[in-house]
Amino acid sequence: MPNGSSHPAAAQNAEGPQGSGQTVKASGPDPLLGRSINDRFKVTGLIARGGMGKVYKAEQAPLGRVCAIKVLNPNYSGEHDPEFHKRFFLEASISSKLTHPNTVTIFDYGRTDDNIYYMAMEFLEGRTLHRALREEGPFVEERATHIARQICRSLREAHSLGVIHRDLKPANVYLIEHGDEKDFVKVLDFGLVKNIDESKGEDLTQTGLFMGSPKYMAPEQIRGEHVDARTDIYALGVILYEMVTGKVPFDRPNSVNILMAHVNEPVPRLRDMNPSIQVSEALESTIYKCVEKNPDDRYKSMDEVLGALKRAGGGTMTGTISGADRSGAFDLLATTGSFTPQPTPGSINSLSPDSGSGAILASTGGGAADQRKASKTPLIVGGVMALLALIAVIAMVSSNKGGDAATPQPSATAPALSVPTTATQTATNTAAAKPTPSAPVDEAVKLRIDSDPSGAQVREDGTIICDKTPCDVLVSDKPRKLSLELKDHKTESVSVKKGDPPRSIKLQKASVWTPPPSGGKKDDKPSGGNKDFKDSPY
Repeated sequence: MPNGSSHPAAAQNAEGPQGSGQTVKASGPDPLLGRSINDRFKVTGLIARGGMGKVYKAEQAPLGRVCAIKVLNPNYSGEHDPEFHKRFFLEASISSKLTHPNTVTIFDYGRTDDNIYYMAMEFLEGRTLHRALREEGPFVEERATHIARQICRSLREAHSLGVIHRDLKPANVYLIEHGDEKDFVKVLDFGLVKNIDESKGEDLTQTGLFMGSPKYMAPEQIRGEHVDARTDIYALGVILYEMVTGKVPFDRPNSVNILMAHVNEPVPRLRDMNPSIQVSEALESTIYKCVEKNPDDRYKSMDEVLGALKRAGGGTMTGTISGADRSGAFDLLATTGSFTPQPTPGSINSLSPDSGSGAILASTGGGAADQRKASKTPLIVGGVMALLALIAVIAMVSSNKGGDAATPQPSATAPALSVPTTATQTATNTAAAKPTPSAPVDEAVKLRIDSDPSGAQVREDGTIICDKTPCDVLVSDKPRKLSLELKDHKTESVSVKKGDPPRSIKLQKASVWTPPPSGGKKDDKPSGGNKDFKDSPY
């Protein structure tokens, strides 16, 4: 509902304990308490009250389902807002089409014969994000992004139906426990929804009527300009800002000053607002992009925001693997910008594509450049040897010209150098280029495994590798510890490796406890008197 009103779970707007199991004490008799609305919803208690209506706890007949009923105040004066009732039904009709798990579910809506406008929706037990921030804020990055991603998914569905929220704020975000998951989000209060495509419906916002919450309103919304999905993105950015810093970017003594700050003042840096926060650059840049003054500079859709939050989630500065989304897919989270790993000596830098073995190859730090150098090394060595041999020959020829004409004999102490022929050099290069033989590969061989009696299941670390004996199992030099399991028999373990003879494992019959004969006591122990048997496992 518009300002001051409460969704069932948005009772914090009226400071009501929605979902806490408590009810608000009325100052006088409430005519709706105990009444059955349209013979379907029996009102059992008051949850919260606001300027335009109340929220009651009710029981839906004949299902017996507990729900929340949002009822307009019959005394509300519509002279300042003549389209109020139309907007109420617009909210109800739009909200009833939203089915995402992160959006509050609408069961029914309508009007009674005595002009009571009502909307029935799921009853939530928890608290608003507004209260959680007030009691616990600021949040760590992982928690903030977890909540924001769920808000994104809720609004993504609303935007896909052609409507925007326009009043997104912590009081309209409800946190509940859903199974083993805490901080499960329910987005509430689509009372200010608007058709993105103006041609699809009439604009129910009266000119001059203030709509929205000042601390979370986008500049274009404040100026009365065209609003679209990016308006909700701005509000989400402000909520993210508040979750990580504990404060909104603009908080002034009065609403007018807050609105002017949204339009004219730059958003304060996160660490200027709260120097003690620890937030990744990825999330910081995501928030700043959400709260850009110009809508064209923001993300264009909730899908884009969701992608950025996935990259920023968990507060990691490099990359991490996040839990599965609801689709079951995992996302590789990384900061914005490209990342090229630089090899260091002894670092692990690649995975072998060889036959899916997943072997990890260690790098000595040179990469491709070192490989090129290694391939040129034999040529360089051969050339140096040839040059040295040529110099030695020239030196001997020169010394013979001035001395004895006899044929020089090789020195006994200095071995003569010879110029390698082309064939010799080629052979040398080939030998140098030939890779060093690797260690022999440990090839697996088959080993026959049987059991007595046969038909046992063979497992390794809980994984079935043979459904029924006898069967062949691949073994190598490294021992494999196998377990053989057969119904009504004790499980037997055996260690096997390459070179072992075929194995046949004797399976012992397991002792089975049969119920005592008629008239026996309930706590009779199994036959055989197992000393470890206990009456109670606790």
